[in-house]
Amino acid sequence: MIIAAKKEHLEDVYALICELEQDWINKERFIQCYQESLENKNVYYYVYQHQQKIVGFISLYVHHYLHHHHDTGEIVEFVVSCDYRSMKIGDQLIRWIENKAKELNLEEIELSTSTYRKKAHRFYEAHGYEKNHYNYTKNIK
Repeated sequence: MIIAAKKEHLEDVYALICELEQDWINKERFIQCYQESLENKNVYYYVYQHQQKIVGFISLYVHHYLHHHHDTGEIVEFVVSCDYRSMKIGDQLIRWIENKAKELNLEEIELSTSTYRKKAHRFYEAHGYEKNHYNYTKNIK
């Protein structure tokens, strides 16, 4: 079952994001960002609940770019717990976000994924996403 993320899901979402990043994220900053984003009308957080346990998370950020005709959505975080993969939970979450994007009349959905996440690349391509941009990063700390 997919539901909007709430304050009480914070610990579960934190665990999923740490699993996604394969590292412990700064929890104080995470809490601040999570709570602020729950109040932001341009951010949509959803969780997948399986038998009372939160096992998936997806976020959609709405951007207002000058160079686009309409607003654009960006999937920023998307994770299904390792123990629950291959159960079509990811399929359900991405379709949910695509329907939300249509409801919001977005022009497109963008996403970035690390170059080493080969399974994620295949997943996105299987769902109709095309690799037509480059995403560059520079560490400034």
